[in-house]
Amino acid sequence: MTIRYILVAPVLAAAAAVAAPRPARLVDPAVRYVVAAGEGARELRVEATLRSGLGGTLALDRGMGAYVRDPEVQEGESWRVIARHDDRFDIPSCRSRPCRIRYRFALAEAAQQVHDRNRATEQQGAFLAPPSSWLFRPVEGGDARFRLEVTTPPGTVFVTGLFPAPDGVAYEATLDDLEEAPYSGFGPFETARIDVPGGVVDVAIAPGERELSSSALTAWAERAGRAVAGYYAHYPVPRVLVLILPAGRRPIGFGTTLGNGGASIMMWVGRSATEADLARDWVLTHEMIHTAFPNMPRTQRWLEEGIATYVEPIARARAGTLSVEEMWKGLVNGLPKGLPRPGDPGLDEARTWGSTYWGGALFCFLADLQIRERTGNRRSLDDALRGINAGGGSIAVRWPLRRALDAGDRATGTHVLRDLYGKMGEAPMKVDLDDLWRRLGVVADGRDVRFDDRAPLASVRRSITAPSASGHAAAGGR
Repeated sequence: MTIRYILVAPVLAAAAAVAAPRPARLVDPAVRYVVAAGEGARELRVEATLRSGLGGTLALDRGMGAYVRDPEVQEGESWRVIARHDDRFDIPSCRSRPCRIRYRFALAEAAQQVHDRNRATEQQGAFLAPPSSWLFRPVEGGDARFRLEVTTPPGTVFVTGLFPAPDGVAYEATLDDLEEAPYSGFGPFETARIDVPGGVVDVAIAPGERELSSSALTAWAERAGRAVAGYYAHYPVPRVLVLILPAGRRPIGFGTTLGNGGASIMMWVGRSATEADLARDWVLTHEMIHTAFPNMPRTQRWLEEGIATYVEPIARARAGTLSVEEMWKGLVNGLPKGLPRPGDPGLDEARTWGSTYWGGALFCFLADLQIRERTGNRRSLDDALRGINAGGGSIAVRWPLRRALDAGDRATGTHVLRDLYGKMGEAPMKVDLDDLWRRLGVVADGRDVRFDDRAPLASVRRSITAPSASGHAAAGGR
């Protein structure tokens, strides 16, 4: 296990050495933010320099304008108060010239009053708030890039899922990304960097009551990271931030992932959680798989969730943290929940829990089988998803669906993804799962499953879970 603990130090310093393709350094970004956190990060002092034409109207997340103090724009040698309208700030003079603005943001007050993980909340002295809550952003910034520099006082750490700038002393992304930028926080986090194949997992543990040691939590993150790196042949993004919040009664609470200019995961771990609970967990692996696929339009959220639902148990089975029998039993029990019911529309319009998670997983399962059958088991869904990721598709970006499907099909030399989407995305498709189980040799036996190696697709079944560098045409397994 390769873990380096970095106590009360910026995660950025640990991530600076990560080698990954990024845009060339911008000497003059469209917007440069300089943020200085006060004592305990209860208040942030923000200065922003904007390129000409960007500063006419600036905005914050819904309801966050109420926590802005003394917003001003520089005019010559003096500063003038900026007119505000709820969460929007109008600066007509900045429409035709470069602009410099400054303000204070009452982060502690916002966290204590808003208490929303997607805007601002507090975890025992740590304040969690994405940059969109406290950074003025141009309403029409487009793909112009911003640069964010943050300083904190001793004892306070700034953590964020934004990708570091190439110089390693700031963060960069596009202004379009800023509207839904990754999870971030200020506070007394305990941080560690975990090296996994192809990237790093930065762990930030918030204050809170817990029985688990920090080393157990970081080992959990490493297991999940290595399982995902194994499936994709490398970790799918150069860096991901995992924010662990000790809270709640459930051993492992739910997780949630945000990208757009980076990658971040927020996970809740119960106060009484044990190492055995971490060993059984699937949620963190599920969330990490989300980092490998681009953000889709809302109508295709089922594909994002379906990939994570289908790939997660396979990745864990290959890594040896889930038995092959348990992996197939999960599909036998779960995939029927994704079958369309009478009167259901296609997956784009269904939007129920079953269609979003298990309908999406059913799409992936069928795609995997069809790719393997059409290529003589030389290619698989592994190759399609790796191809999408290799083409730049990750949670850090937003793509239209067809771009992702085309990239996946090119990687397999088939048209399976496009054809299957035409049958399942836009209209319901009847699927005979019982026949597929028979052909694969997966036999439900009470609460368990057993395998029939005489089945026509028994070799395909074995290759799906067999650990291999290529992810297809592997021998062995069950």
